Parts: sequence; C-alpha cells; structure tokens
Amino acid sequence: MIYNAAREVVAGDKSWLENSFFSAWGYQIPFVYYEAFILKLFGSELALKLLNVAFMVVTNVLIYLIAGKCTNSRAAFITAVLYSVYPAPVLLSSVLTNQHISLMFFMLGIYFYLVNPSWRRALISGIFLFLGNLMRPEAVLIIAAMLIHAFIGLAGNFKWEYIKNVLSRTLVSVIVFVFLAGVSSILFKVTGAAPYGILNNCPEWKFVLGLDTDSKGMYSEKNAYIITIEDPNMRLREAGKVISASFEKCKSIPLFFWEKTKIMWANMEITSWSLNHIEMSRPVWNEHKDFTYEKAINNIIYFDKAVYILLHILIFIAGIILLLSPVSKENRAFFLVTLIFINYTTYLFIEIQTRYRYFIMPSFFILAALVLHAGEQGCCPKRFLRQKHGWHQTAEKGRKY
Repeated sequence: MIYNAAREVVAGDKSWLENSFFSAWGYQIPFVYYEAFILKLFGSELALKLLNVAFMVVTNVLIYLIAGKCTNSRAAFITAVLYSVYPAPVLLSSVLTNQHISLMFFMLGIYFYLVNPSWRRALISGIFLFLGNLMRPEAVLIIAAMLIHAFIGLAGNFKWEYIKNVLSRTLVSVIVFVFLAGVSSILFKVTGAAPYGILNNCPEWKFVLGLDTDSKGMYSEKNAYIITIEDPNMRLREAGKVISASFEKCKSIPLFFWEKTKIMWANMEITSWSLNHIEMSRPVWNEHKDFTYEKAINNIIYFDKAVYILLHILIFIAGIILLLSPVSKENRAFFLVTLIFINYTTYLFIEIQTRYRYFIMPSFFILAALVLHAGEQGCCPKRFLRQKHGWHQTAEKGRKY
C-alpha cells in the first residue's frame, strides 16, 4: 500500500491521501514521500532495496563506533562482525519497510549523544532523532532513555557543572527534536502533503491490540471498529471498555504478560515478509535433491536463534559487570541498558511482532562487547572495571591512580 502510494505521488495522483489507512496512521506519510523521491530519481524499487542495504551498513558501522567507545576496537569489531551475519535484519533487507532508514538515523542520534558530547553534537543528535522519527515514530523511547540517563547521573553528581554540561545538553537534543517535529507537522498540513497530519491519529489502537488477552497482544481485527470512531473522546472511552473487558475474562494477568513476553522476545524470526515467494519443496542444488529451500531457510533461522540466545547470555553477564560498576554520567553502557528496559516495558502494553525487535537489537550487540572486553582483561569483571575506571595499582609505587 505504501509503495503504491509512492508510485501515485510520482504520477501526480493525490487520491491515495483519502485512504483511511493514511488518515488514521499519518506517520506513514513521510515515508511515502521518501519512497516517491527515490522512485522519481531511479524509477525502480531495486534502488529502494539497495538503499536499505546501505542504511544497514551505516548502522553496523555505528555499532562498531559506539561499542568501541564503551570497550575497545577489538571487542567492537567482533561485535560488528557478529551483527553483520545476524540473519534477522538481513531477512528484512529486501522488504520496503521504514525500519532500515529510521534505525540508521536513530543510531546516528545515539552516537552524537553518547560519543564526545558537546553542544553542537547535542543539536546534531536532536536533528537525527527527528529524521528517524519522521520515518518511523520510535524516538520517544530514545528520548525517555536520554532523560532517565541524565537524571540518574544527576542523582550521583548533583553539581552545577554537571547540570550545565550534561543535563542541559540532553535538554538541547530534546528541544531541537520537539521543535523540528512540530514545524514539520505544521508544514505537512498547510502544504496539503498530509491533510490529516503526520501523527498517529488513533493511538488507542496499539493498546487495544497489545492488551488483547485472546490474541496475546498480536494483531487482530476483531475490535477494528474502534478505528472508525471519529470522535477522539468516544474512541478513547470505547478502547478503555474493550481493554477492561479483555482483562476481566483473563484468568491470569501475570500469565498473559509472561506469554506475551515469550512471543515477542523468544519466538523465531518470521520469514514470510521476504521469503514467501520461494517454493519451499524445490531443491537448492539439483545434485542434492534432499536439501530443499525449506531446510536451507530453517538452518538460517536456527543460526539466527543461536546468535540471539548467545546475545542474551552475554547481556546477562554484561548486567553483572555493570552492577559491579559505579553508575556515572560517563557510563555509556548504562544508557543502552535503560533503552532496552524502556523497550521491553513498552511492548508489554502495545501490539507485538517479532520484527519489532529490529529497533533494539543494536543495543544488545553493543552491550555484548562489554563481555568480550572483560574476557580480554582476564575474565574478571572487577579487574575489568578497575582498569576501565583507572583503579589499578602501579607495580612500582603500589598506589591507586
């Protein structure tokens, strides 16, 4: 639907704007114009797919750069290589989704926020967060992590110098983001590019889906009538009734959230987005007719799950390392932990799909570099932290510095 709308933009047809999909989910419209721009330049969807790959490469480079600042270049390189062969994002590379371009901009925003922060970099961070959010509205998760990270640093270092240099820079990023988001929304409306705006005009729907105990938080159209209610107050009340009714008939609310968490974070990756056209029973090579495309794809998914499980093991160890470390304003890894926690919490309440993990996975890989670095330092978290924070003794003088 989005791709066809982009083709209509190129043809000068505005009828697609009357589609109820775009009036309800106005945040999809900027991505339509992005695709239209690329189609106008190159005339083929192949360019869109190749750009997806380019965005993924930039994201991988940023994983290396951020991980290198949290650890060292060797651990960062291993982490980046591991991400480059991680099948989940690769399986989405040919899909015309807004996730690739938005994640690249978000990672740029995180990079300029975390690495060598300054007033100029804070401003650039806000601009990149805005661009990422324009493509896919997930910047609120990053901004929440930035604010929590800054205020916790404030609790451990309540000094005017910190407020001036760190907290205020965070607020600069947020203010720039909010300003650009507001201006762009107005411009899209007044120019007629998005008559209904570029916001989510039915935010309740994500919660109706996410708190549906029958579907375990996955997509279902049984309550789709809520979208058709035009009055926002009536729609909100009706959504509240549906959610309350769903909880009332649920035997165990904690069990519902547990099942939802397993579906979101433990299920295998879905291949139907990109591989649905493949004849699964066809052999990959004629010489080995028993090795079909189905088996090949399953092997890829099993490898994906192996990497995913390894990441969670490394994250658990990284959590222990961070617990032994004093939380400080310079602890970049703590920002990533905060971002992961916020992401986990958010998906307890809204609609879930396994492809929604795409946004947060770079943070997992960057944190995994902490463990690789600790292993290089002798597999001792305390020794790693002493060396990382400069709390080791000199052999000659036996003093701490």
